[in-house]
Amino acid sequence: MRAVRFDEFGPADVLGVREVPDPVPGPGQVLVRVTAIGVNYGETLIRSGRASAVVPWYDLAPGALGGEVVGVAADGRRLVGFALGEGYAELALLPQDATEVPDGVSDHEALALYLQGATAVTAADAVRLAAGERALVEAAGGGVGSLLVQVAARAGATVVAAARGGRKLDLARELGAHEVVDYGEPDWSAGVEPVDVVFSSVGGAVGRQSFELLRDGVGRLAVFGFASGEPLDVTASDVFRKGVAVLGFGNPLTPDVVRRVFDLGLRPVLGEALPLADAARAHELLEGRATTGKVVLVP
Repeated sequence: MRAVRFDEFGPADVLGVREVPDPVPGPGQVLVRVTAIGVNYGETLIRSGRASAVVPWYDLAPGALGGEVVGVAADGRRLVGFALGEGYAELALLPQDATEVPDGVSDHEALALYLQGATAVTAADAVRLAAGERALVEAAGGGVGSLLVQVAARAGATVVAAARGGRKLDLARELGAHEVVDYGEPDWSAGVEPVDVVFSSVGGAVGRQSFELLRDGVGRLAVFGFASGEPLDVTASDVFRKGVAVLGFGNPLTPDVVRRVFDLGLRPVLGEALPLADAARAHELLEGRATTGKVVLVP
């Protein structure tokens, strides 16, 4: 089969298509012919060698990349799941209990809803988002952010969407945001009123400013990413000073959560669909913040 591999950490052009042996399913695994591959920002960190600096428990070597895929099993079922090993490939292994894609949901839509949708729903659960609260969503034009805007709005929260650039802010408004703010501006948070909840996926300076917007004594921040390449710079002393909670959460991809995501009828935002051979281009678009919505590769 054809698969995307890399022999050394570096820029996007270290990615290349190779002929590699077909995977062989083991107990509890199912082989699928891949029809679409989700591309995530975290995979650019792995490829560049920066993942371990942002997430210290990563200990990776150059080789293959994996993530969520949609594929067709031998019995004809169309399944979506997280690849067990190689994911940027024509064939992949999924858990035997991988989720069947509902009729009427395209491969691209399934990938836009699967991991990002589960993350959005689990983050909202973690902070116990309630009607009447103010919720700030970072990267509101991205895969998770665009779904969180919808989840938060449906919960009855006042949604403050933070993103970089007018196009993504316009999208956030369309999806239900009540206020928008461009964090491309250095003092973007100066005019934002305090919030009860922050959904933080950017890290670095943006994450720090978002944290300071939390309402003292009641604020909750759910952290699920570091798209800036820098971790959230918040100390225990900061948390103590403000009397707020900073929350992480475990694996969102439980069968119950995935079914909830598909049942919610959220509007997924679809980005570029590129051939497998253009994996490097997909990474360049993500790193250049030139995407809106889910980017996929098609073998």
